Amino acid sequence: MYISRIAKDGREQTTKQHLQDSADYAFHVGKKLEAAELCQTATLFHDIGKFSYQFVNYLRESFHNEQHGDKAYQKGSVVHSTQGAKFIYQLTQNNTDIIATLTREVLSICIANHHGGLMDGISPDGETPLQNRLQKEDEHLHYNEIIKAAEEDQIPMDKALDMITRCEIEMKDFIEKCRVNHLNIAFMIHLFTKSIFSCLVDSDRYNAYCFEIDRPSKAEIIMPPWGDYAQRLEQKISTFSADSEINRIRRDISEKCLAAANRPKGIYRLNVPTGGGKTLSSLRFALSHARIHKFEHVIYVIPYLSVLDQTAKDMKDALQFQLNDGFILEHHSNWITGENQEEAQSYRLLTDRWDAPIVITTLVQFLESIYSSKSSDLRKFHNMANAVFIFDEVQSLPTKCTYLFNEAINYLHYCTGCSILLCTATQPPLNRAERPIKLSKPEELIQGTQEAFKKLKRTTIIDKTIPGGYSTEALQTFVLEKYREEKNCLIILNTKKDAAKLYLALKKYTDQNEQLQVELIHLSTQMCSAHRLDQIKRIKERKQRNTVCISTQLIEAGVDISFGCVIRAIAGLDSIAQAAGRCNRNREDPNGKNVYIVNIADENISMLPDIKCGADITYRILREGISDLLSSAAMERYYNEYFEKKKNQMAYPVEKMGNLYDLLSTNGKGVGAFHNQNKTQLPALHQSFQTAGELFSVIEQRTTSVLTPYGEGLTLAEEYRKADINNRYKLMRQIGRYSVSLYPYQINELNKGGALSLMGDDLLVIDVNYYDKNLGIILNPELEPLFL
Repeated sequence: MYISRIAKDGREQTTKQHLQDSADYAFHVGKKLEAAELCQTATLFHDIGKFSYQFVNYLRESFHNEQHGDKAYQKGSVVHSTQGAKFIYQLTQNNTDIIATLTREVLSICIANHHGGLMDGISPDGETPLQNRLQKEDEHLHYNEIIKAAEEDQIPMDKALDMITRCEIEMKDFIEKCRVNHLNIAFMIHLFTKSIFSCLVDSDRYNAYCFEIDRPSKAEIIMPPWGDYAQRLEQKISTFSADSEINRIRRDISEKCLAAANRPKGIYRLNVPTGGGKTLSSLRFALSHARIHKFEHVIYVIPYLSVLDQTAKDMKDALQFQLNDGFILEHHSNWITGENQEEAQSYRLLTDRWDAPIVITTLVQFLESIYSSKSSDLRKFHNMANAVFIFDEVQSLPTKCTYLFNEAINYLHYCTGCSILLCTATQPPLNRAERPIKLSKPEELIQGTQEAFKKLKRTTIIDKTIPGGYSTEALQTFVLEKYREEKNCLIILNTKKDAAKLYLALKKYTDQNEQLQVELIHLSTQMCSAHRLDQIKRIKERKQRNTVCISTQLIEAGVDISFGCVIRAIAGLDSIAQAAGRCNRNREDPNGKNVYIVNIADENISMLPDIKCGADITYRILREGISDLLSSAAMERYYNEYFEKKKNQMAYPVEKMGNLYDLLSTNGKGVGAFHNQNKTQLPALHQSFQTAGELFSVIEQRTTSVLTPYGEGLTLAEEYRKADINNRYKLMRQIGRYSVSLYPYQINELNKGGALSLMGDDLLVIDVNYYDKNLGIILNPELEPLFL
């Protein structure tokens, strides 16, 4: 008997059963992609390499060794994924039709890589990894033995040709769909391949998980009770007052969003000024839109990890979410475990699959779940189909990711039936980029929001920049002057270094002048999430009275606070508009309040090129004398120049490789290198999946999470030390709230001082002396903060 796996209790799953059940599941899941045949075929043949006695012996000896505490065989030591890919590829090798060629390569690359990550079709240096792998000698793969055994075990090898023919029809239809909608076919094929790969990986792993816990792996779509969730939200909204003009405008926006839920599936924009209540208004639209169009998920994407907890809390409160409810999943980029399918699968199931009605995630997690090549990341991709997406503060998209983001949105709508809502107070013209988002008509979800808020005139932007910029001392004087006028002040600076310097200067002054009676609060990403939330809570509880808050730009998105005065270091006009949204937010003063633009002496934003470019354009707009910097005309002027200056950066350029956009579409560099080597059999699948996946990162440098001693941090560290692997995974969610992500150079500096210790095999914990109650992580407690 050929077996696929052995459960912990000794039950054995036959390979035939695993393949048939997984293929049935993949067929059902693949329907929403209009790729049921492709997903089923790839899944049916993905593990035929297990039809060998060598693999059976490996499994049983490995299980025996594990049961008796001996060192088990290394996982994956018997090749079993190449054989299925080779079978599919060779079956239609003589058919040179482009559709046939593309179909067999897509199926083969998905099968061959289902345990790791997608390899390159053509690498940038002209190599063809898939072709090279499939040319392995048959003896090494026990190929003939395996094909014969699979046939004898009633795997329909004789029907494979008919199955592939049906797959070719799906491939042809997909390409036609791209052509009709004027999409980049090569780039869309790359995303289509990842969707099929996602279905295969999830079907395989979900079947393994279900066998382990001894339950059927049936593919049944249970539509979430959107009406129930919507009713919860309506109950909450009914408690909101409309006792002021601004609240009446917010209610009007919310009602219009609800009415817009009847719109057809599409890509829409929601252009609402800061403080307009777009979070719950957009959610109100999404829940009703999901009910009307029978969507399976609502996915809410937030730009910054720093505000995810607060937004998630607000949404849970609005939906009356209880501890035992399971319909909301929070998933972000911290603490994603590595590839470990056998041991941690059951504990990673939700985050790996996004199999929850409502998913709250970050832009980083969203993009890296699409532009990775790893099976662990791509597994959830198919669950992005047939969903409503809400992108909050879409202007925060890193410039280098513009084209990749735009094409992902186009694919999700036009190829997988999603609806997309792009929310912000300052809509970037993503629809006018060289590789644009193809917005639906009419583009705006609702009309008239900007005009309604404009009548209220909550803020006035005042240029206070000076030659040479403000020193820390001069800025401190300016801040104190404005604080004395308003009895509160919010200062937003571009760098953590400048924010820490100003905080320390003000703290020294206020310590020496206690009669000033001011509460100083500092916010930056050097503080763990729980710490930041506590600081924001302090601000709200004080109702901003007698409070000076010094923050980095993290406060500009998703933080509902209102100061009487805001000072913003010069940046892009979009950032200044966001800062203005934290001033007189609820129109506490009908006469309006001031937002001051300042420049900082010796400010180093060389590592923040997007901020620098935006600041340079804002300088020019100020010199042009445009009176209303928050007007739509000023914003359009700003974005026109910004997109023109940054157009060469929008395809994700990489040194010596061209750009990721090309590597994932026509791959001119790789194809050129292929021809230069005088090779003849050019693959139809040109995309450099693996190379692009390894190069892609939303954040420039990969960061490492470090557990801090703030709050429950030390207790969690001790619990983690004592826990087994299962309980450690469960602890990770709590640990993430008390952790800070650090760059490699910061880790190195802390290691020099012996500030970090390793808990278990993978948890870094920082010494209590290196975490300041006001500043967060510091480099040397005897000298200066980390950022100085």
